[in-house]
Amino acid sequence: MASEDKIISWICRVTVITAFFLIGFIIGWFARPTTVNHGHASKSFLRDFLDEMQAENIKHHLRKFTRLPHLAGTQQNLDLAEQIGAEWMEFGLDSVELVPYDVLLSYPNKTRPNYISVVDNLGNEIFNTSLAEPIPEGYEDVTDIVPPYSAFSAKGQPEDELVYVNYGRTEDFFKLERELGINCTGKIVIARYGKIFRGNKVKNAMLAGAKGIVLFSDPADYCAEGVEPYPKGWNLPGGGAQRGNVLNLNGAGDPLTPGYPAKEYTYRSSMEDAVGLPGIPVHPIGYDDAVLLLQHMGGPLPPDNWKGSLNISYRLGPGFMDRFKQNKVRMNIHTNNQVTRIYNVIGWIRGAVEPGDITSSGLF
Repeated sequence: MASEDKIISWICRVTVITAFFLIGFIIGWFARPTTVNHGHASKSFLRDFLDEMQAENIKHHLRKFTRLPHLAGTQQNLDLAEQIGAEWMEFGLDSVELVPYDVLLSYPNKTRPNYISVVDNLGNEIFNTSLAEPIPEGYEDVTDIVPPYSAFSAKGQPEDELVYVNYGRTEDFFKLERELGINCTGKIVIARYGKIFRGNKVKNAMLAGAKGIVLFSDPADYCAEGVEPYPKGWNLPGGGAQRGNVLNLNGAGDPLTPGYPAKEYTYRSSMEDAVGLPGIPVHPIGYDDAVLLLQHMGGPLPPDNWKGSLNISYRLGPGFMDRFKQNKVRMNIHTNNQVTRIYNVIGWIRGAVEPGDITSSGLF
């Protein structure tokens, strides 16, 4: 009898639960909207959005935001942030706020420029890479143009033989060491941009024992066939050098406050304990300068897929050949790292129903 009572009790519970489910389903079914056409509404919003987009407006705004240099943490950058905030208010946002953060940033030294040189056996410089890019027409009067540099590079003037390491990937260093018998320990390596993040190229060079790395953009990776270089076309010119940071943070944020907002109340590590900073000098150059560094390289020829579009052999090194054999490469890097204030521009659109904050933001 006891077991039968348990079975009957269990059946009753299942019946009650099922009944509640069916009642909820029926209420939901008949309470649903019957006239909303989401597909039509979405198409209408998309059409309105596309109608608002005008090529001339895009050109105007792009020119406005790129006409002057605005390196993070500079007065020009703050001016741009305030301008964006003012325009957001004009566009109808309910409110705008500039929220400050104090982060570690990196700047080129104005009195000691960064460059790469080739030196003879007496230490005399016989070739230097460009200190700045050619100024295009219309920018002759623009000041504070940022010279080529790799943000957060270590300082130093290492000097040694040069080794070409293709894209600087893990497999590239493995091929050099294990298959080609070329050891990068104590050498300065030169890698072309592409395939992986520049910070990973630096990390791989450090793991291979290199004491410096030079980065360049090969036309094979950054120039389309049949297109003129800037300013006549949109291809990268020979004097153009890619800028960017060479941190290895993996999304941790500020090197001194990894994983936390860089506010005044956040614990801040010392510069010696900063996360992700490279331990070797890094510098970017244009492919015109890369040709002059690579054209006299000695050593074996590279695999075919290591060759770019420059009119050189892409020999691997280490070092130069023939009458240039005693020459070495020296890096001259004097980049400064310092804690600097930046701003997050945050705009609010207040909802009419169940108000919540929908924000747009950008760091400056």
